[in-house]
Amino acid sequence: MPNQHLPNSPLSDIEDDIRYYFYQGKNDLEILRLIKTFHIDTNRFGLGATNFKKMRAALGLLSTRQQAHTPETIREDMIDLRKLYPNAGIREMISLLLKKKQKKVTRSTLEHYFAIFEPELKQVRMGRKLKRRQFWAAGVNVLWCIDQHDKWKYKFGLCLHVGVDAFSGYILWLRIWWNNSNPVLICNYYLETVQSLGYVPLLTQSDPGTENVCVSDAQSFLRQWEDPSLHGSIQHNWKRNKSNIKAEIEWSSLRRRNPIEVLLFRWLFIPYLQSELDFHQERVNSFRKQKNKHKLTPAGRPEDIHFRPRFYGDCRDFKVTVHPEAINEVKQTFIPPNHPVFTLVPLSFEREVTRIYDDLGHPALNSDVIWGVYLEIYEQLQVEITTEIIPFATVKSWSDGVVRDATDDDKLIVEAQDIQPAAEVYDIDGPVPEGFTMAEEGGPMQAEWTDDEGEGDGDEWVPAEDSE
Repeated sequence: MPNQHLPNSPLSDIEDDIRYYFYQGKNDLEILRLIKTFHIDTNRFGLGATNFKKMRAALGLLSTRQQAHTPETIREDMIDLRKLYPNAGIREMISLLLKKKQKKVTRSTLEHYFAIFEPELKQVRMGRKLKRRQFWAAGVNVLWCIDQHDKWKYKFGLCLHVGVDAFSGYILWLRIWWNNSNPVLICNYYLETVQSLGYVPLLTQSDPGTENVCVSDAQSFLRQWEDPSLHGSIQHNWKRNKSNIKAEIEWSSLRRRNPIEVLLFRWLFIPYLQSELDFHQERVNSFRKQKNKHKLTPAGRPEDIHFRPRFYGDCRDFKVTVHPEAINEVKQTFIPPNHPVFTLVPLSFEREVTRIYDDLGHPALNSDVIWGVYLEIYEQLQVEITTEIIPFATVKSWSDGVVRDATDDDKLIVEAQDIQPAAEVYDIDGPVPEGFTMAEEGGPMQAEWTDDEGEGDGDEWVPAEDSE
């Protein structure tokens, strides 16, 4: 009698996928379901729960119960994590322990830890009051929202930019650079994401401002390429609550006073902070949000909702697939090759500072040592400039470049531009467009965040069974 049971999938074929889902915090049943749905040929291979657990154990991936952590066994890791995450609560710390320290810890263990070692922080977190806001969107990829963060810009010269899918909360990009007001740079963030995903949303949304004009044009171009009936329309929503940002003087004067400090800070800190932001982006995208009575969107991990909406009841995906030819044409139109905004530091500066960094032994960077490394490199640069090991002409070219960056950036900040109104899709008196819900008080279709990640207790969202 022939064997009616299919052989197990080779572990080597699915090892990376098992590790990936495990460190997302998924349980065995969730991982097994995803592996069978997306990663093995179920006509050739089978995989049951018992054999899957054996595979997981063979990879050294122990369950929460098997690791059996106590408040004492996580004490040193918690002290270390508190340096960078002083306000993290229970659910966030569970995620951090898993991703940073590879430790699976129960909620009760952390509650016990907080009661013993951090009773005062627990009271502070319990006393926080968050302002709730609503966000209207009918499905995945209806609306991509982009925004910039300038609080570090004028103090440190560090500029943050983010793109988020409104419905799922999935972070599309999270970038740090020395500029976030150049429209070429912002458009490149958008187009890199479109190229990697292969699709665009129905609409993009941003604050009014010159830095977002190229995104509006590129989004509209790609939508019109795929749907000629949209010709002449704008597939971008300009948020109405425009606010002007006043440039502060500290960073501008520092750039002009000591460009060597500026360039060294960029060279050392921006790549390091980008790696930390990459970790944050991955962690947030895989962090399970709890069901919240104040939200109409499904609870769950943003990554799962964004890429597998069919697992979540009636969730719809409104993505518009775009051809690579269209993306290439848009990039040629809006992204000039070799634009200086993409240069972190001048090549000659990079050569000199890399040489000094290597002479120091190429130390690994973390939050404990990076400032010490910065000071050592800076002191050596000062010595070599003073003794003319680094020629004056070279130093002057660095200084001129930083001042030019400052002038161009400040000009963009204060530049005024009339933003043309959105197309008739945003006609207040017209019909509600597909993918949006009109608020009762009327007004233009507007998307608003909730800044609550659902730290409170609540039932987990249970995904609908997928049809195989």
